[in-house]
Amino acid sequence: MRPVLAALAALCLSATPLAAADIEAGRQRAETCVTCHGADGITADPSIPSLAGQRERYLQWQLVFFRSGRRANPIMGPLAADLTDEELRNLGAYFASLPRANPPSGAPDPALHEAGKQAAARHRCASCHQDNYGGSQAAPAIAHQTRAYTAKALRDYRANARPSVGVAAMNEAAGGLTDDDITALAVYLERPE
Repeated sequence: MRPVLAALAALCLSATPLAAADIEAGRQRAETCVTCHGADGITADPSIPSLAGQRERYLQWQLVFFRSGRRANPIMGPLAADLTDEELRNLGAYFASLPRANPPSGAPDPALHEAGKQAAARHRCASCHQDNYGGSQAAPAIAHQTRAYTAKALRDYRANARPSVGVAAMNEAAGGLTDDDITALAVYLERPE
């Protein structure tokens, strides 16, 4: 059994509940995250995701994927390699407790924004990510991320270079996206108002 699946099976079959996450311990552990993900989890680099207000389970799963090597990244892999399960929970709880980033200032191109809105409806993005694109459970909040990061994430899912949580829903959903869809979705999701 693959290490990630074994960990999931152990987690699901455990008769004892998980310990509650410690947000303060997560804040302290997140001090190394500030360099890339920004103070209070809001990045200044458009190619790096803001983590503030992200879904706790989504963050935990991504750290598990980085730790196991299932999600390859030359920076995150080594950083996550030594994280304990408790530290994963604490980091997820800490970043989830922070207020989300505001949408970027300035108006997007109206035609591209509308094309993204239509693509989001056509590909049923809200079915997992909710009507406000704020996410649910292990489905991340995708509203207000930068268009550069969102476009890269969608291209990676489409190419199966990034694992999806669960049953590969994002890999399948992104598999049908065109380059134009990805560009438009990235613009729309940056400001889905």
